[in-house]
This record gives sequence, structure tokens and C-alpha cells, in this order.
Amino acid sequence: MGLDITVVMADWEELARIPAGGRLEALTDAVHPYFCCVPCEDADHAVRGGWVWPRQSSWCAEYRFFGTTGSYSWHFQLANAWDDVRALAAPDLREALDCFLGGLVWEGPDDAAATGAGDDRPPAGGFPDDPAPWCPRVLLLRAPDEVPALVRAWEAAAPRLRELREPFDTEAAGWAGRPGSFDGTVALIREWGEVVTRAGARGWGLIGLPY
Repeated sequence: MGLDITVVMADWEELARIPAGGRLEALTDAVHPYFCCVPCEDADHAVRGGWVWPRQSSWCAEYRFFGTTGSYSWHFQLANAWDDVRALAAPDLREALDCFLGGLVWEGPDDAAATGAGDDRPPAGGFPDDPAPWCPRVLLLRAPDEVPALVRAWEAAAPRLRELREPFDTEAAGWAGRPGSFDGTVALIREWGEVVTRAGARGWGLIGLPY
């Protein structure tokens, strides 16, 4: 059984009111609640994609990706596909997607460790007032002040994604075992665009829960 990811945007001010050791539990309880009745559970399961607002929780929301079945492997494969084609992208488009995907699912170019490029990355902002800023139990953690840079990168890249069709079809054919590698890749990138855009508009942070 593979690793899953649950992507959540959350109000950092509300998180700050929760003791550091209880934040992941509070987030989990909010997006995976105990259902009071069958109709409530059925209504939740009927939402196949997009934003889902938990019952009685106005300080966080879950984003369900339409085509990924919750598996993290899709996002891992997206990062690998970008590694394959980024050298073929125009420099300014490559810079924008490096920033955008690097803040979400991509760990940087394959040669980053060899060149020391990764040493220039700023530390993750982490949860508010957390004595250990980077929480290894989550797959994504971006504080509210880190999200605007992702929004700007997305706004720069979004109108130009069609430029990647030839590189993706040539270099990443068969991505995730699916035909139409460009269409599948761009669809997932656009969903991440929706994630950062909505979080940025609210001034909230992003968390990727490992389930």
C-alpha cells in the first residue's frame, strides 16, 4: 500500500492557539472527522475533487485532487517528469516552475546536491511558534508568508504551460502509465495552481498530511 497525501490549507492564527504537539491531530480530526450519521458520510464521500470544507471547522479546508485517488505517487511522478523536461523549457518558464513545483512537490534539480544549489534554499517557515520548525511527519509545509511567492510563480507559468507540450510528449511519454503525458501533467499542475491561489487569497498556509 503506497503513501497518500491530504493537502490542507489552514489559518495559521488558529493553529497558533493549539499547543504545538496537538496541531497535526487537530488538522486530522478536522479533515477526517467521525461522522455523526450515514447521510453526512455519504455527502462527504460524494465530493470527488476540489475544496472540501469540514463540518464545524471554518479554519481549514482540504483539497481533493480530481484524478490522483489521493496517492502521493502522482505528485512524485510529476516531480520526476519536471526533472526530465525542465532543461528544454524557456529559461523564464523554467525559473517560474522551479519556484512553483519546488515549493510543493519537487526537491530541486538532480544535480543540486553535487553543485551545492540546495544550500541556498531558505529554511521552511514551519508551524507558528513551533520549537522544531520543520515537521518531518508532513509531506508539505508552507507558512502563509511563503505562499505568495508560489502564487506569483504560478501566475507567471500558467499562461505558458502549452509550451511544455512537445518536451513532455518527447521526454516524459508514458508518465504514470497514462497516455497523453502532457495533458495529465498539466492537469495536476493546474490543480496545484488552484491550491496556492486559494491559500494565498486567504493568507493561509499549506500542509500535506501523510494520509
